[in-house]
Amino acid sequence: MTFAATYEDPPRVWGVGRVVVGDEIVPWPVSEADIDDETKVAATVLHELGLRADELVLIVSYLSQAIHVAPFERAAGVVGALYSSADASRFDAFRTASLVRQLHPTVVIGVDDAVLDGFDDLGRDPADVFASVRAVVASGTAAQARLTAAGATAGVWLRLGALSAVACPGETELRYDPTRWQVDQADGELLVTNLADRLTPSDRFRTGFRGRVPTPGRIAL
Repeated sequence: MTFAATYEDPPRVWGVGRVVVGDEIVPWPVSEADIDDETKVAATVLHELGLRADELVLIVSYLSQAIHVAPFERAAGVVGALYSSADASRFDAFRTASLVRQLHPTVVIGVDDAVLDGFDDLGRDPADVFASVRAVVASGTAAQARLTAAGATAGVWLRLGALSAVACPGETELRYDPTRWQVDQADGELLVTNLADRLTPSDRFRTGFRGRVPTPGRIAL
């Protein structure tokens, strides 16, 4: 091995996130090339959500979700926008509400049940918190249902293995890039296979989510 390969070339593994399937947590190494490629997809998603240059997206997430979140952070720059972050936790819900009030984001991604529980603790109505936000995207269908019940129209973001699938507010089907991923179903469960090169391959990876694929690129739950 050359000196450069040992000491100067960037490491093949950009980071190790985790993929949650039911009660199982699977470590998931990704490369810089993986993140770069997913950034292109995330930029399209942000554009479809209405994010424009000089605007801001607030991403609510956990550090363990970095392999899914980093493409959205980088994609903000591709769009010419900015991003800010808050933890997707009950304790940090006040920060989510505060950042919405102070930074006026156009898009908020990743609001989950824990954040909504935190809003309840604070006596905050989600519809009021997000009244100025153009597009709110919940993390999971349960949080989406709670936001809808509170009067806040929300899309949904699901992490199916290493794949991020997003439905914009008002849409009933999640979108993904069928040139990079293949989604199949077996006994109602969604299975994911990577078509583009990935450091950690997915070969009919069992996601634990139930749904169907009406057409390549779309998922109905």
